[in-house]
Amino acid sequence: MKGEGKSGISMIKPTSFYSCEGEKTKLNWFCYELSVGIYDKMKEDIGKRLKKHEISDEALAGFSNYISKKMKDIILQKLSGRIEKVYFSYEMIESYFPNLNDRMVNKILDVVSKMWDEQLSFCEVCPTRCISEKDAYCTMFDEEDLF
Repeated sequence: MKGEGKSGISMIKPTSFYSCEGEKTKLNWFCYELSVGIYDKMKEDIGKRLKKHEISDEALAGFSNYISKKMKDIILQKLSGRIEKVYFSYEMIESYFPNLNDRMVNKILDVVSKMWDEQLSFCEVCPTRCISEKDAYCTMFDEEDLF
């Protein structure tokens, strides 16, 4: 399914992750990158199945934003010590796509989990340090004209 349809960068805008200058943080940039990654990974891995379930590129972009913003709350809980592990739940998917069967929900959950792991492995070597410096201002939001 590579090359078919629109890319995550064209569908998901950085402006979806802040509403004022003070929200241009590294953690919000991490969530933006996660959203783009989820969108692209879903198109690549299960794009044909999504089309069969009548999930449009726009709906997928909305879901990718939704799930990455949900993950922000979970990341903050993990960093503050309120939870031990980062988790993904069926409810996250079922609340956004209530008409999907369990098999499709599982497929989406697998893709989201895979993308999460890929994002974290990239973050380990990235000098931006979006998680450890989560509250720092992120200048990449100011370069959005590149997108």
